[in-house]
Amino acid sequence: MEFKDFKKSVYNIHEPGELVNRQKRGKNGTKKRKTLFDHINQITKVQNPNYWEDISDEDKKTWSNYMINRFLSMNPDWIELINELQKYNLKPKELYKLYINVLPKSKRWLKYTKGKNDMDYPEWLINIMRNNDESNRREAIEAIGMLMLTEGGMMELGETARKWGIEERKIKAAGLHVVGSVNAGNL
Repeated sequence: MEFKDFKKSVYNIHEPGELVNRQKRGKNGTKKRKTLFDHINQITKVQNPNYWEDISDEDKKTWSNYMINRFLSMNPDWIELINELQKYNLKPKELYKLYINVLPKSKRWLKYTKGKNDMDYPEWLINIMRNNDESNRREAIEAIGMLMLTEGGMMELGETARKWGIEERKIKAAGLHVVGSVNAGNL
């Protein structure tokens, strides 16, 4: 075995430009699912145009447009661009392609700035958002927090609660009874 081949096998070191399409492996040898940070790394550092076609359906499930936008907006140079682009309801593949064509290719450290969440949301609202968005608890709370910032977002939360059969008094108690809401009796 040549030294070059030895480096590749032991240290996973490859020549520049060499395509390496290996999945991370867990302790028991099974393939690990890609994480949010793997996706961010692909957008900022690798920028492979065929990435979306190369990953598995399981890996595609770990993609969240909301979280991708949130992390990329941690770069102060990109915040205005990300804000403009997140207004469009793009599919994950389209969003990935857009970002690799717009953002510069470089290794970036995106410091995550955590906001303080002083608001306690009712458990039923968190569960509804988890089920509606098929997300985890933390993502559901973050989504509720974002929607609660605007009247339109609060209306959307109220409509989602009604869709899931929540009583009007609970919706009103949660502050989602917004004037102009379709089912609020204000038509």
